[in-house]
Amino acid sequence: MPELELDEESKGLLRRIVERQAYRQLMLEKIRGHGLKYVPEIDAQILLAQDIVHSLKLMQQIELLYAQIGGSDLVMSVRDKMERIPYPASRLELAVCLALCDRAERVAAESYVDSRSSEFAAIAFSILAMDRTSTRQGEELFKGFCSEPGNRHAAQQMFQRWLAITIQAMGRPGTQGDERAFALGLRRQKCGDSLRQYVEDLKPFMSACHLVLPSAAAMGVELPKELAGQASG
Repeated sequence: MPELELDEESKGLLRRIVERQAYRQLMLEKIRGHGLKYVPEIDAQILLAQDIVHSLKLMQQIELLYAQIGGSDLVMSVRDKMERIPYPASRLELAVCLALCDRAERVAAESYVDSRSSEFAAIAFSILAMDRTSTRQGEELFKGFCSEPGNRHAAQQMFQRWLAITIQAMGRPGTQGDERAFALGLRRQKCGDSLRQYVEDLKPFMSACHLVLPSAAAMGVELPKELAGQASG
């Protein structure tokens, strides 16, 4: 990384950022692979498989960057988290899972497109360029399910489960590492700002599906104060 002269502390911070990105990519790849069994239509399977390939190609770029900043064996670095990845139990849960995971991934990527690490910025652009037709089709399926009032309790439970997972995957706001990454120009906004943007981006989907924002306590996560105030107990 010739354009960035980082001390060892800062290199360690960037490695943690890259590890978090790797975790998100591997999580999405594993979830989509698992979800193939819920999708009977061949055309829909092809779209889902294309998204899996995209995630794996991104992992190649991420591994290369990780090695450049002194990391080794990236998959091993995130193995403990990978072993705790939950999986959707139905096609409907797959749909809401990917709707939330994709939004979280886009918001995270947007905060890195002008990173001082040009290599990481290129990875962010690749994430934003993804087609996501499969995810959009799943969203329409989930909206149809939510159109029936009797289904909305189950829909809210699935939504709450994956909202908590995606918020945790985006990182904790207000930490020393969060402040340092922003100060170094490694990303354009702090974690709390990304979480606010994520929830804002979710609002049209929540409205269309008659969903409410759960409280931070119900999800077991940390939220910025103004978001916690919007949440439903």
